[in-house]
Amino acid sequence: MTLNHDLVVKASTSLLKYAKKQQESEESTNLLADEEEAVHLIVSVRKLSTKMRHKPYRIPLHAPLYDESSSVCLITKNNDEAHVERLNNLKIPQIKEIVTMLQLRTDYKAYEARRLLISTHDLFLTDDRVVNSLPEALGVKFFKSKKLPAPVNLKASNLKEEMSRALSCTYFRPTKGTCNAIKIGMTSMSASDLAKNIEVATELVAKCIPKGWDNIQSIGIKTGTSLTLPIYSSLPSAPTAIGAPGTHIKTMPSTDTKAEDKEEEKSEPKKRKSKKTRSSPGELVKAFAKKRATVKA
Repeated sequence: MTLNHDLVVKASTSLLKYAKKQQESEESTNLLADEEEAVHLIVSVRKLSTKMRHKPYRIPLHAPLYDESSSVCLITKNNDEAHVERLNNLKIPQIKEIVTMLQLRTDYKAYEARRLLISTHDLFLTDDRVVNSLPEALGVKFFKSKKLPAPVNLKASNLKEEMSRALSCTYFRPTKGTCNAIKIGMTSMSASDLAKNIEVATELVAKCIPKGWDNIQSIGIKTGTSLTLPIYSSLPSAPTAIGAPGTHIKTMPSTDTKAEDKEEEKSEPKKRKSKKTRSSPGELVKAFAKKRATVKA
């Protein structure tokens, strides 16, 4: 199943026009307003997933989100100078800062220092060997900002290719609820690039969701200040008539015998009780005399 291309392009164009108007109105009142906003793909599912996944899915995009002007922070293992030196020799322009786990727990332990670290960088990457230790070290602020680090393999033979692949992807983290948000573009993109990112990301996200397209209820796009523009909505499943041909309804035997007895009593017609009539004294004397005469005979 694929999205309607014309509808995706139309929704992308409308969203970017709205974002541009919002930016112009904010610039007139706030000189420190952000120049661009992130565009998110909103995917709603029918049934919740019972499986928990801490490692996010990599979703390659047509137009990458992070260019040379972007700021990326890499979190590494303690005492890992060899891999850090390899990384510095590659001179990847996006990586502006490298932080070890020890520095994260000490230098950025204070709330203000950690808030500044989060606001400084657009993306956080981490050595995949310390992924399990990150939740305790990161704290609540990282979870609220939705900038959880994405794992990379620093032991890869071709480290430059591994890093470029990580920077050209977005990341899908399934939630416990029915609504998932995936960053798939920026308002500074063209409508055609944004539409291609939406189509590519949707196909890959559908493969990551249990039961795929059958479990997707609706898909839309939005920015942080806009409403969700729908680009896909599934039809409700056809209702099944009770007792229809080909259907079999199982009835479980009742365990309440008292209830069955009461129902049987209600179903049976009540028998009228015959009224007993009392005899008069004269009738009793005549009956006694008649009985005595029969005995003598």
